[in-house]
Amino acid sequence: MSLFSVHNASDGTFVLYLEEQDANLDLLEDVVGQVPLLALSRLAEHSQIESLKSEQAARLLDKVRSQLPDVCVKVASITEDEALALAEQLIMSVKFARAVAGKSTKLELVK
Repeated sequence: MSLFSVHNASDGTFVLYLEEQDANLDLLEDVVGQVPLLALSRLAEHSQIESLKSEQAARLLDKVRSQLPDVCVKVASITEDEALALAEQLIMSVKFARAVAGKSTKLELVK
């Protein structure tokens, strides 16, 4: 399994997933270390899709989000090989998006 995977979304954006279980746990530990659990609980409670159907609920979510502290989460520490693999996946996703859009796909990773 790769540390990351890259996917093309239907809206033209690129979605980057952190795949490795230990890396995901490291990320969660970093978040929990920076943000109080009560704040995370309130955020989870108010960010449910069905709760955003009203303007009042959306405003409440904005209020909850504004009360969270600023955080800077380390997504992963990666080796050179993992960085190159990620770069290669990103280039492949951009090539695919360009091909779908009828643009030039001439991109390559030089190692």
